[in-house]
Amino acid sequence: MVKIEQVNLKNVSSIFDNVIESIDESRNQILDLVSEARLTYEKLLLRLESIRVEIDQAIKNVDSLEMKDRLARNNLAVVSKNFRSNSEEDIKQAYEKASEIRIDLKIAQNSEKALRDKRSQIEIDIKSALSNIRNAEQVVHQVSIASSYLKGEILEALEEANFGSDMMLGVRILEAQENERQRVSRDIHDGPAQRVANIVMKADLCEKIARKDMNEGLKALSELRNASREALREVREIIYNLRPMALDDLGLNKTIEMNASTIFENVDVKIVYRLAKLSSKVEKIIQVAIFRISQEILNNIKKHAKARTITIQTEYGTKYMRLTMSDDGIGFNVDETIKRVQSQKKSYGLVGIMERVEQLQGEFNVESSELGTVFNIKLPVNREVILDD
Repeated sequence: MVKIEQVNLKNVSSIFDNVIESIDESRNQILDLVSEARLTYEKLLLRLESIRVEIDQAIKNVDSLEMKDRLARNNLAVVSKNFRSNSEEDIKQAYEKASEIRIDLKIAQNSEKALRDKRSQIEIDIKSALSNIRNAEQVVHQVSIASSYLKGEILEALEEANFGSDMMLGVRILEAQENERQRVSRDIHDGPAQRVANIVMKADLCEKIARKDMNEGLKALSELRNASREALREVREIIYNLRPMALDDLGLNKTIEMNASTIFENVDVKIVYRLAKLSSKVEKIIQVAIFRISQEILNNIKKHAKARTITIQTEYGTKYMRLTMSDDGIGFNVDETIKRVQSQKKSYGLVGIMERVEQLQGEFNVESSELGTVFNIKLPVNREVILDD
């Protein structure tokens, strides 16, 4: 006869509690690591800023020494050429001075190079630290879900698990739509609405003027016609911004090219297009997003970058596509700029691009230096990819 041992439920419960306690303890340990990683990240940012100041000073020092070096060499050449009118001691002094300046210049150049190398390494360390922080936060998030589930806090676990779900995505999309409606309302109020009101007033005035002086009346009508054309142009621009009809007529690539040409009309900028053939899998909504993002980036480049060359590139895969835009402008401090515009609660520009990419569950990355800026945007090609993820 098989003997059946009764399971001690108290022991099982105790083991279960110990498991939960271990998970919570592990989560707290990871949180401590995240705090340390953030502290390291902040220190690296401060060190980077310090290095940038040192590099600026080093560049000024090198520039000054290069000028002194040119003057010393020119002086040496003049003294040597007129050796008959200059003593041997004069020539020796000119040579020694030129040599000293040249040595100082070499030392300064090496110092500048060393500082630049340090800056590059710190920038790499910053990216690595930021990646570690994000990965650790993701682990904390997953551990929190597991802990909540084991504790029986099902709703809390589902809420945490669905933070990036369709419902949350829908809320963010609705917020974006409302912001867009407010922007359109403001554009209409400040633009064509004001012009139309002005046209109505001018129409009444034209009638009165024409009764007194026909020539002056015709002149007023001409001004009225110009005002009407400008109002019509603004209305068409607003309609175009709501949805560029050229997307349907010309396709994404031609629309991007046409928009870039319009933005940089009468501006001395070379635009290089490396636009891949549009994949049939890319949904219209994604095409609109690609266009909007490229449009916003181009406007930012025009306003701030002082670039001479811009490159726009697209690539398409089975599930994702990539938009890469780069310029050779003056660059900017990415972290500082993002913090500033977020604190000002602005939903356009750089933050607007980030929000648009986030709503589509894509990836956004921007790198900037004094040599220029590179934007990298990865987006799913259709909603099936978004739902699968």
